[in-house]
Amino acid sequence: MTAGLVAAAAGTTLDALYRRSIRIFADRTAVTTGDPDGPVWTYRELGERAGRLAAGLAASGVRHGDRVAVLSETRPEFVELYVALARLGVTAITLNIRWHAEEIAHAVGVARPVAFVTSGLGADRAAAVRDRCPSVRHWYCMDDTGDAAGFEPYSALPADGDVPADVAQPSDVHNVLYTSGTTGRAKGAMITQQAAAIRALRLAQWYSLTPDDGFVGWLPLFHTGGDESLNATLLTGGIFCALATAHTETMFAAVQRHRLTWTLLLPGVITDVLHHERRTDYDLSTLRFVIGYANMMPTVVKELTAALDVDFNDAFGQTETSYVLAHGWSGPGEDPHLRKMPTPLMEVRIVDAQLQETPVGVPGECVVRGPTTMAGYLDDPEATAEVFAGGWLHTGDVLVRHDDGTLSYVDRAKYLIKTGGENVYPAEVEQAIAGHPGVEEVCAYGVPDPRWGETVKVVVVRAPGADVSGEEVVAWCRDRLAAFKRPHFVEFVDAAELPRSTTGKLQRHLLAERGADEKERVS
Repeated sequence: MTAGLVAAAAGTTLDALYRRSIRIFADRTAVTTGDPDGPVWTYRELGERAGRLAAGLAASGVRHGDRVAVLSETRPEFVELYVALARLGVTAITLNIRWHAEEIAHAVGVARPVAFVTSGLGADRAAAVRDRCPSVRHWYCMDDTGDAAGFEPYSALPADGDVPADVAQPSDVHNVLYTSGTTGRAKGAMITQQAAAIRALRLAQWYSLTPDDGFVGWLPLFHTGGDESLNATLLTGGIFCALATAHTETMFAAVQRHRLTWTLLLPGVITDVLHHERRTDYDLSTLRFVIGYANMMPTVVKELTAALDVDFNDAFGQTETSYVLAHGWSGPGEDPHLRKMPTPLMEVRIVDAQLQETPVGVPGECVVRGPTTMAGYLDDPEATAEVFAGGWLHTGDVLVRHDDGTLSYVDRAKYLIKTGGENVYPAEVEQAIAGHPGVEEVCAYGVPDPRWGETVKVVVVRAPGADVSGEEVVAWCRDRLAAFKRPHFVEFVDAAELPRSTTGKLQRHLLAERGADEKERVS
């Protein structure tokens, strides 16, 4: 019994993080939106709203350990719902707002939530799966859908009453964040309250966040980038500006209006920001850093940091471990060096198939352990056992360690191209081609080849005003890549044609399904 009391005293919860901030930052702005006429909540108001919402959920029968599904874009109601569920020790099953009804039905069938909260944007799809979700006792909509839709109004959910303190436990699963599912059904990574709180603390430390910082929150809260950034912002008393989409001019206006200081600019969004014709009409001087993937678009990153006079944080991480696993900094106008320093409180190794540390400079899989790793995949013991083989979380990413302890990203192991017995990592090809001044973005993947088994194809987005040809792309590679790594097929597309996830990541597997056309072949 004593051991249990000691363990309880040694733990921490996300609810405790929220409660602390609501108390000590009471009169500071906590949540706002990109709408100049939209809500502006102080930390005190956020706490009061979340408290009444938690009381209403409890009155409806939601209990500690239950699950509540959430299907919504980023908005203030999502934030208050997160805070309320954390207070109750209830798990948020965060559903991708872009999912089809079948994907929603599958996830809800596995998770078995007792309640379902949707925004108006997801209401039709939620209604379409209602008959297939017997665990759900209450269906709520954040927006008015009319009586015919059959939803209970979210606005009527808050109630008077006190929620007992210290209901939440460190081991309670705060939320389930779904992976991208590039090789099948998306898997639900379970993040405990303690892991979520430590993720927030590490972001705050790594980025030196203070109450004067504010986050441009266009990322979905069902994605680890949005979720962790929200919690780090609330931990440090900053402003979380909830944006439903990454609408570029809305982002500019929000930065100017609320003096926001940081955000993530991922592929697709970063070029929209850089090339927007009205960017210089707004005062963006409060931005001090942005986060993204420098290895994918180094030239664009250099141009952006010079244009905005900001630092760039080159990210490496994933849903299962935290998106702050290893990061590297570059200053305004600098070439990203692409070396990343592992962050504190996580042990990171680069290993071979036998879990033996690879020598410096030799690629290996990145495996991780530490307090921010997920608690496993929801209702998937086989996948959980596989990813934690040997007592380490296997990221599936191939990295290289350097003498100074920094890491360089190589590629996802599953994207490896095998051509004539040689291994080619698509990211290496992409990094070489991305350095061409006429290339804005590039994606490489393997296509079948009758002689070599596989060969390399690249899909290229030309930089604005550029007229680079496939022959020029291959010629550029001759001084930078071994012959077997050079592309044999080059396809040019507009940026809008590239399939992306909700966070802007290229969906390589969808591009690969296009195969290669002989007219794209470059000798």
